[in-house]
Amino acid sequence: MDDNPAKPVQVARDRRAYQDIGNHLIGRIRSGEFGATGRLPPERDLALWYDVGRTVIRDALVMLEVKGLVEPRQGSGIYITRQAYDTVISEDVRVERLPPAGPFELLQARQWLESHIARLAAHNATDDDMETIERAYEDHRRAHYGEPKENYDIRFHLAIAQATQNTELALLVNQLWHRRDNNPLWKRLQEHIPDPRYRDKWVHDHDRIVEALRRRDGDGAFVAMWNHIENVKSFLLQSNAFGEDAAAKG
Repeated sequence: MDDNPAKPVQVARDRRAYQDIGNHLIGRIRSGEFGATGRLPPERDLALWYDVGRTVIRDALVMLEVKGLVEPRQGSGIYITRQAYDTVISEDVRVERLPPAGPFELLQARQWLESHIARLAAHNATDDDMETIERAYEDHRRAHYGEPKENYDIRFHLAIAQATQNTELALLVNQLWHRRDNNPLWKRLQEHIPDPRYRDKWVHDHDRIVEALRRRDGDGAFVAMWNHIENVKSFLLQSNAFGEDAAAKG
């Protein structure tokens, strides 16, 4: 008898295979399959179950982490969050109680909040926190353009927020990123960016942030994060991201 729980899922052999696996894992989590341990099996076991490489599994786990459904703990495993069980609506649909903000309004909020968070993280980050931040930085640097690179970008910023040791600040950052990703105005803006590899531009910015965090330089981390988000704003303003119809709307 074949009791492999991964058999029912048909994994696409392309760069979106991680999405198929991630969505299948969401279903397994919400069915209560992992309730006894409260955590997912190791990456190695998941790779065997789904018959894919560990990089695909890692991308799937990052997708779940970005959605707030799992939490990696250094040396302990991938733990399932309470949110994973509390959420009863579709994994792609969440209730937005506030109207969508403008893309640059969101960036302004992120710039103010995340710059102060970077300063606090420089003082409060543990060695494990720094390892998590640097791993997210390296994963982002090496990832191909597209959604995997975007997920690692989000993971990098969330890791810095978590390094403050302040759960409320980490939650605020997570909510800002969530509102951005579910914002129709932001999605429309992204559609007008001609080169999908534009996120490669932020690798050097991330490097400066990490260097300041390594030095425990709070002011340096603040400036590096502020400049990073300023560079994002400048790129969007100077590129052809608006198109004629977007520009006409101001």
